[in-house]
Amino acid sequence: MHAQLEDAFEILERITDGFFAVDKCWNFTYINKEAARLLFRSQADLIGKNVWTEFPKAVDLKFHEQYHKAINEQVPVTFDAYFSPLSTWFDVRAYPSPNGLTVYFRDVTKAKRESVQKEQHYKSLFQQNPDAVFSFDLKGNYLAVNPAMERLLGYSEEEYLQKTFEPMVSEDDKDRTLHHYNIAVGGTTQRYQNKALHKDGSIIHVDVTNMPLIVNNEVIGVYGIAKDITSKKKSEDALKAKTYQLESFIENNGDAILIFGKQGKVIQVNQAFENTFGWFKEEIIDLPLYKLPIIPSEVIDEVKKFEAMVKKGHYVIRSETTRLHKDGSTINVLLSISPIKDAIGHNDGWSVILKDITEWKKSQEMMQNTEKLSIAGQLAAGIAHEIRNPITAIKGFIQLMNSDIDGYNEYFDIIISEIKRIELILSELLILAKPQVKKLERKDINVLMDQVITLLDSQAILNNVEIITEFDTEDTYIQCDENQLKQVFINYIKNAIEAMPKGGKLLIQIKQRDEDKLNICFKDEGVGMTIETLSKLGQPFYTTKENGTGLGFMISKKIIENHLGEVHIMSEPNQGTTIDVILPLE
Repeated sequence: MHAQLEDAFEILERITDGFFAVDKCWNFTYINKEAARLLFRSQADLIGKNVWTEFPKAVDLKFHEQYHKAINEQVPVTFDAYFSPLSTWFDVRAYPSPNGLTVYFRDVTKAKRESVQKEQHYKSLFQQNPDAVFSFDLKGNYLAVNPAMERLLGYSEEEYLQKTFEPMVSEDDKDRTLHHYNIAVGGTTQRYQNKALHKDGSIIHVDVTNMPLIVNNEVIGVYGIAKDITSKKKSEDALKAKTYQLESFIENNGDAILIFGKQGKVIQVNQAFENTFGWFKEEIIDLPLYKLPIIPSEVIDEVKKFEAMVKKGHYVIRSETTRLHKDGSTINVLLSISPIKDAIGHNDGWSVILKDITEWKKSQEMMQNTEKLSIAGQLAAGIAHEIRNPITAIKGFIQLMNSDIDGYNEYFDIIISEIKRIELILSELLILAKPQVKKLERKDINVLMDQVITLLDSQAILNNVEIITEFDTEDTYIQCDENQLKQVFINYIKNAIEAMPKGGKLLIQIKQRDEDKLNICFKDEGVGMTIETLSKLGQPFYTTKENGTGLGFMISKKIIENHLGEVHIMSEPNQGTTIDVILPLE
């Protein structure tokens, strides 16, 4: 018997739980080493002592209540309790007997703290979640809502807890919402969209997720998350409206429009395309670019060039070219091509606008012919006036030479000077008489300007003029006649140099203007011009120069206009002159 008792005590000493026993008077009769360690007391110090005397703070805690329950009702008790003097949580199991009470306990402070932290973590996730979070019982009654849910529909937590979800769903969405809820109660997560009713009566579009709450393999409720997508819905509706507007714009546009997918096949054409070229949409849709029947063979190289440009994200703006009608006739068109980007900026195809200018070109040619006749009349009058004087001088001096041969050399110099003036006038007239440019080439304005400046640099140095350049953009490719534009730039730079007889600075700027235009600015510090002089610029034979013809500015302006450009001049006496040339980018 003694050996069995020793074995029992040895077992109690080896167990990892704290263990103690008290008699009916609550005096310690046994305490193992682990219990002594957990209570920060020695075994010898506690044996025979009263538990409530040694640990008086426990009287007001759960320990006192539960131990007495076990003794009085003779039932085992299990509980967790916090013992503040030791700042420790204990997991306790107490077993009564007629002679007293035996208690097993262990320190669960770490686990309890982790549990509290988890609880606080989940509570924080619930409370701080920017989306509305809530839970229902199996009948659809609200059990809990977070602040975001209160803000979503305008109800307080107390108001929610007195309601089911059904009154808060729009009438036309109730059946569908209940259907999804019942599936969630059956154990399957559901996600759907519906219209919720705000407390003020307004409609809130929400994206809802319902998840079954499962405890011990049994669904005890439904956990939900609702995201306000009202703004998204409005954006989607606005996008649909814009898409409709765009489709309407394309279909009802007076110009022919083709849309190409990123594979290079036609995916859409409008009614104006059918009207302009005679081909039905069904005959064009899904055709690759190079199988389109509207492309003449002589412009294939141009088409390849434009295709390469648009695939690199460049635009083609109002390029004059030709296309074919179904009946084989040629149609003059202005071609514009724009890349189409997807949501992340990658090329997703391109759009082509073809403006039929066949009739417009005929009208322009008629207007040009009329204008040429008008100019010819002006030129004829000018020529009669300007050439008469030099011819008269030549005639007179030749007569004098016959009568006074000794003055021959001086008179001969004057004759040569007047003949040169006639040659200058005639050369200017010949330029005006040249046909308009028929073929444009892709050129870099920066390069052309550098070449012209190099040509005139020595003249500028001789006249003490400093040429300053500011080329602010690299995208300076245009379709142009290189020689004609060089002629314009030479004319403007020479005029600027001659306008600064005492020297000065000539600023030449090239910069992009808007998205599809290039601005070329010539700004000098010369003598400038009056308003009256500016108003007469471009009139044949009107000039402010001693040896000028008055045709240079007129020719330059015509060249720029033939390149679909504009010329603007600003000048004030003694304040210099600024010439702005605006040309379309490629």
